[in-house]
Order: sequence, then C-alpha cells, then structure tokens
Amino acid sequence: MAMNRAWIVILCALVFLAFALAIRNSEVVRLDNRLIQDLDPLRTKPLIAFFSKLTDFGDSKLLILIIILSSLYLLLRRKIFALILLPTAFIVERCLNEALKNQIMRHRPNFPHLVDVSGYSFPSGHAMNASTVYGLLIILITPLIGIKWIKVLWIGINLAMILLIGFSRPFLRVHFFTDVLAGYSLGGLVVGLALLAMIFIERRKNSR
Repeated sequence: MAMNRAWIVILCALVFLAFALAIRNSEVVRLDNRLIQDLDPLRTKPLIAFFSKLTDFGDSKLLILIIILSSLYLLLRRKIFALILLPTAFIVERCLNEALKNQIMRHRPNFPHLVDVSGYSFPSGHAMNASTVYGLLIILITPLIGIKWIKVLWIGINLAMILLIGFSRPFLRVHFFTDVLAGYSLGGLVVGLALLAMIFIERRKNSR
C-alpha cells in the first residue's frame, strides 16, 4: 500500500518536471497560446461571469474558510490526525507553489486578463489549491459519510471543483493550460505525501 502511494508521489514529481522543461520549448509555448485563443468562442458574458465567480473557490482566502469548516466537522467526528493533516498539507502546498513560481518566473499569458491577478504563472496556484484541498476532502471526509448517494455526490462535487477551477484559469486568460496541468501534478504530489503520512500513523497505531 505504502509503495503504491510512493509511486504516485514520484510520478507526480516527474510529470511536473516534464512540464517545467516543456514550457521552455517554443512549440509548446505556441500551443499554449493557441489553446487560450481557441476558447474565445466560449467566452460569452454568462460564462465569463460564471467562471469569474467559480475560480474564487480555488483562491486561498476562500479555501481557508472551507478548511476551517471542514476541520470543525473533523473535530466533531474526533478525527484528530485528519484535522491536523488538512491545514498542514495546504500550508506545505502554498509554500511550494510560491517557491516554484519565484524560481521558474514564467510570465502570465499576454492576453487581456478577465480577472485581476498578480505574480508569476507557473505552476497555477489555483490548480494546486483545488487539487490539494478538494482532493483531501474526498479522502478524509468520504469515509465518514454513511449514506451512499451522499458519498457519491460529495466525491462528484469535489472532483468537479478541481476540474472546473483548473479550466477557469486559461478560460479567464490568466494561466496557460501547462500551468494548470503542472499545478494538478504538484497537488497530486502533496495529496500523495499526505496519504503516506496517514499510512505511517495508522501503522504506528496498529503496532502498539
């Protein structure tokens, strides 16, 4: 079990490295720019308004509120390790994102941005945020849900949030698709590390 999780972490790291190298390639840059332009027919006023609001669910400020509410639920269910793991993973992910952005220093798409942004582009912080937090909400809270259809709904909502928030970034012209995919890979890495921590703690409990 632990080895499988370790391979997930390694794979996510390799995928990120592949994207970090690929964005230096002129053909990849051209493809990135073309994909953003190809979304122009979809950029109607209703969809712009929708994705401008939805993308906020990948913003750190709103996610902190979601983490607090989720932590209160975990506290009520006496899941102390999960209660610690969720905010810890988020802090690690935020620090990792900032460090990599400042190291790689990729500029944002040279198109009119449809929402206000600042800082560098690669990897996407919103994609990392979403895949880390909503991914962990699936892993940590789904086993606590007793009703099957609510469990399925919970998983579906969180998966949809990950995918839609990621899509919102190039749709709003503030990230390239490679930024988003790299963000997903690093979010997967953080979730994989969290799973390894869970396995380690569980084994420690069982060995007592």
